[in-house]
Amino acid sequence: MFNFLKGVVGGSGGGQKDLPYNIGDPYPSAWSSWSHFRGTSKDDGSPVSIFSLSGSNPQDGRLAAGRNGVKRLRTVRHPNILSFLYSTEVETVDGSGTKVTIYIVTEPAMPLSEKIKELSLEGTQRDEYYAWGLHQIAKAVSFLNNDCKLVHGNVCLESVVVTQTLDWKLHAFDVLSEYDGTSGTATGPMLPYEWLVGSQYKSVELAKSDWVAIRKSPPWAIDSWGLGCLIYEIFSGMKLGKTEELRNTASIPKSLLPDYQRLLSSTPSRRLNASKLIENSGEWLSAPFFESIVVLATVSEVQ
Repeated sequence: MFNFLKGVVGGSGGGQKDLPYNIGDPYPSAWSSWSHFRGTSKDDGSPVSIFSLSGSNPQDGRLAAGRNGVKRLRTVRHPNILSFLYSTEVETVDGSGTKVTIYIVTEPAMPLSEKIKELSLEGTQRDEYYAWGLHQIAKAVSFLNNDCKLVHGNVCLESVVVTQTLDWKLHAFDVLSEYDGTSGTATGPMLPYEWLVGSQYKSVELAKSDWVAIRKSPPWAIDSWGLGCLIYEIFSGMKLGKTEELRNTASIPKSLLPDYQRLLSSTPSRRLNASKLIENSGEWLSAPFFESIVVLATVSEVQ
């Protein structure tokens, strides 16, 4: 199984020097234990993003989850999911032993939290840009949940990046797994790597590891909760510290509040499907916004 997964990831090599990409400066933040770097192609100098995850123990669960993330990102394609370009796994040996590093190369993007700081938007322009980004992530989540019957498992601020054209893309697929609630015979965890998810992001049923309840819930239940967490984080301007903070709705725009509350319903079956969130987005987005986003994207590309 290990050799098969290594084949999926892309094989091993001698280290960074064998990568067909140059690794540049790191971003201050990334999802879970991954590091996110600026990068360029050694072939033509085109910009890319490079993600790396290292471990010194071949049995490290983070590496197993990382391999799952590579496989999923490589095979799941959608306009609102970060575009995969290349991956490899390398082993390096030093005095302290062997280190295994997984690399993923994608289209260039930066963490959403960093792009928010860079843009420094305020007022209506800020709210509408956030609503537009949320619309894009909802489309990615709807595709996973409704079309692919997959569960992302940790939709949040750190699982979203922004491209050079200011589009929001979903990534961080380490926890992603098939929804098997319709099998009737499935037992054990539906999300083998759910332990990577911070406790503050877990819905009630996931926090209890109640897999019976999770399998009886619709495919979108866990990720709808995650969308609620994302909404809280972008509009409050703070990373979620504990689940109870989600009750503070002071920063949530009034037009979005009903959907926010339905996403975070304590009853999984009542949570708003991401597809419905997309349908309702016409109530938050105005025509002038689409003109301003073109201007912002042009300025961003020039910089």
